[in-house]
Amino acid sequence: MEHKLNYTRILKLTALTAILFVITVHFNMPDRSFASGLLNDNAVIEKQLQLQQLQQPYINSSYVFDAHKLVLGNNVKNLVILIPNEAHESTNQPRNQYPLANQPYLPQNAVVNAGTAVTWFNGDVDHERTITVVQGNSIPSTETNTLTAAPMYESDKFEYNTAITSSAFNGTGTYTYFEKDVNEDDPGFVMNGTITVINQPESLTSSSASGTVDTVGVLMVPSQDIQTYTSDLNDRGFAIDSTHNFKDLRGGQSGTGDEQTLIVWTTSGMSLSDIVTNLQEFALELPYS
Repeated sequence: MEHKLNYTRILKLTALTAILFVITVHFNMPDRSFASGLLNDNAVIEKQLQLQQLQQPYINSSYVFDAHKLVLGNNVKNLVILIPNEAHESTNQPRNQYPLANQPYLPQNAVVNAGTAVTWFNGDVDHERTITVVQGNSIPSTETNTLTAAPMYESDKFEYNTAITSSAFNGTGTYTYFEKDVNEDDPGFVMNGTITVINQPESLTSSSASGTVDTVGVLMVPSQDIQTYTSDLNDRGFAIDSTHNFKDLRGGQSGTGDEQTLIVWTTSGMSLSDIVTNLQEFALELPYS
């Protein structure tokens, strides 16, 4: 009787162990798979975390390049957006006609404090540009010239190596800026970006500026002569916050090499007219064609 009881207990324990093993495997396998996926996708997670910190002032050049975005503090009164060379080209063409940068405006999207003025500097060699700003986060149809709302700002054509400045963005919300009909070979391509206006609670501190920063901007230069360019900018009163090297989409132009550098710069106490004049003189040194 005792032997039979022990045998029954053994069977029960064996069955219970098997059931527990199956349950453990069933519930642990998805967890291991999920963890493995996370470990293999750290870069994506890091970007998501950065995006969650949208309202934190952040102007790092690598972030501007990767996320197509920068975030300004409440001490910044002016943002200078670059229209880079070949910005009017799309990637729906042969590679030798691609744009150089991965976005038609540098930065393409910006988060600014209420009251910030935005300047667009035309670095697209031998091409006139226009800027139209509308309220809302949408790209107008490429098939019609009518907009759902009247533009809050609409510029005249402005030539290469000149700039236009909008009135200050005072109302919070998102605004889309754009230019249509820029590419005959790709009529559907629209150059576009966004300005998101918030009541920013924090100020911006730059890694390269010891005092208060009141203006931030972006430039693109050939990497092969980066030391010369950064030195010249410093001499003109621009502080270099950060730089990011990248292989341009087109594969280079004559005289520029195939690697470009994105520069985020800051100034303090320089008038906007002097900033534009310095940028115009600086642009004459660049070998873009």
